[in-house]
Parts: sequence; structure tokens; C-alpha cells
Amino acid sequence: MPAPVADPATFAPMVHRHTRLVHAAAMSVLHSPADADDVVQETFLAAWTHLDTIDDPTAICGWLVTTARRRAYDRVRRAARRPLDELDDSVPASDDTTPTHVCERSSLVEAVGAVLASMPALQRRCWELGHLDGLAYGEVAAVLGRPVSTVRGMLARARRTLEQELAGWR
Repeated sequence: MPAPVADPATFAPMVHRHTRLVHAAAMSVLHSPADADDVVQETFLAAWTHLDTIDDPTAICGWLVTTARRRAYDRVRRAARRPLDELDDSVPASDDTTPTHVCERSSLVEAVGAVLASMPALQRRCWELGHLDGLAYGEVAAVLGRPVSTVRGMLARARRTLEQELAGWR
């Protein structure tokens, strides 16, 4: 890793001044505050180590936003390549009607509902059309009047959110 080249006395005010903008740029791509926070840290770390490569110091704002967006898109691409553990539809629903199992299933349904409710409306609707209604990407795109690439991204984010938020149920 390259040695830091930025001056701490000038770097701290720059971070303070541009953090909100960098975070907004990351959020516009990721729609996840936690992921956006990670991108903000990565962006300022890159700025710390590469500040000397910027020819025009007045262009730092644009450099930071561009770097944040690129890192956010990298995260989206990495997440899309990760294999997802899909539910096996061939496994029948549980016949176990003991109070403990009924309560666990009910709690899981409630947890899934809470995660879906926390998603942005368009992302949740993509997931509902794709997974509950069984529509293909193109069909979801047609229903919502959005490009297929947008639908794919929304579904990938929805799956990742569900996977992360419900990890404790595995």
C-alpha cells in the first residue's frame, strides 16, 4: 500500500466538507446506508493515498464523486456475481404444527415482511413481481415501465438485502 501523501491539516477539513456529497453519490447507486458508508471510507482512503496525482486541487470534489460512484458500481457488480442461495421450490412446506414451529414460521414471515417494508418502493415492487408473481425480467420491466437493466439491479439489491437481513434465520 502506498504511503500516505496528504497533509493531515488540510485533509481533515476536506473530508468534513465533502463527506455528505460523497455519501449521497454512493447512496444514489447502492441505496444502502451501510454500503454507502463503506464506499465513503474507501473513497477518502483513496484520496489520502492518491491526492498527489490530482493535477487541479480545485477539482477534488469531482474526483471524490467520480471515485465514490465507481466504487459503488464495483460493489454492485461484485454482488451480482456472488451466487445466491435460492429457495428450493421442490421442498414441500412443513407439516409440523407444533406451537413452537408455527411461532417460528410466523416470526420469520414477520421478519421478511419488515425487511420488504424497509426497501424502497420500486425495489420492493420488482421483488414482488419477480418472486411472488414469477415474472421474467422483461415482464417486470414492462409492468413498471423501466429498463431491464434497472430491474436486474433492483432485484439483485433486494435479494442481497433479504439475504443479509435474514442471515440469522439460517
